[in-house]
Amino acid sequence: MDKILPAYNDPLFSILIISILILVVATVSYLMGNYKEDRQRKNLKSFLGKIEIDECTLDIDKLPFETTLITPLSLLAKTFSTQGEYQKSISIYLYLINNIQVFTQKEYLLEGLGETYLKAGFLKRSEAVFLEILRKHPRNRAVLYYLEIVYELLHEYNKAKETLKPLKIIGDNTSSLEAHLRLSILLKNSNLTVEDKVKELKKIIKNGSYRRVIQELFRLSKKDAWEFLEIDKIHLILDILWFLPSSNLNFDIISSNKILHSIYIAKGSLPPKDEILKSGIFAIDAINSAQRGGYFELDLNFSYGCNRCKQHFPIAFARCPKCYSINSIQVKESIGKKMSNTGFSLL
Repeated sequence: MDKILPAYNDPLFSILIISILILVVATVSYLMGNYKEDRQRKNLKSFLGKIEIDECTLDIDKLPFETTLITPLSLLAKTFSTQGEYQKSISIYLYLINNIQVFTQKEYLLEGLGETYLKAGFLKRSEAVFLEILRKHPRNRAVLYYLEIVYELLHEYNKAKETLKPLKIIGDNTSSLEAHLRLSILLKNSNLTVEDKVKELKKIIKNGSYRRVIQELFRLSKKDAWEFLEIDKIHLILDILWFLPSSNLNFDIISSNKILHSIYIAKGSLPPKDEILKSGIFAIDAINSAQRGGYFELDLNFSYGCNRCKQHFPIAFARCPKCYSINSIQVKESIGKKMSNTGFSLL
């Protein structure tokens, strides 16, 4: 044996020991890696089994899986999701995820599945998918934003605030979202007195949530609402001003401002003047001109757009129902025939 193995004080002996150690470490690492990957695969399969729906309109499971199917099927799933065919989209996503073994190759599919659950209103399933992604990829920016939306819709605002911490760590500016959540928490807080809530609203009004704050102030304190009214932001709250009942109007402030005066002449809350007051708002000026011609049956109709995704909706929103952006609402007015009964529906 002495002739086969080098002596312990021979440099070759040290090299032999190091080589053996490297081989042992490499073998153990390989086995551990395989074990960990197999365990993650089983965990994911078990996880998907919990959220899978029983009824699917597509019998896709009988389709033999091939890697060439991934791209076209993922595009088809996204198309179904966009068109509102959520059940079909979910069945395709689950089929692909179950047949792809490597997490990095199906992470974007899990994102699509979570987003589809969110759009379909399955908030808890969406939360479960997003948490599963973050367990393996904690710095996934898009998933963190989606998870914040899920918690906000569930009114779990403390959890929503927790998702902003990793976003700040990776360098995102979350100040607008923080203000948005702060206002949402304040509006849902039933333990505050009216005075305390108004005081907090007046602090928040400068942080990009002007419309929501003014709307709440008109409900809680008309005096403070008119005090914080900004003429250059009337386009954001024209519908709120239009639907205010006469008891909420401050005629001193209205009469002292040309635009406000013009709006409430068009509304019929103030008598018309000898000269037409130009507000710069086409629909308002058109109604005032019609009234001078003796036609008083015109009213304003409102719709709401998102300045980010350009979608339009019949009702107002704090967060766009389509792209989930905040502070993106656009109030769009149009002239219509006055209805016999009008309600005070906004406040």
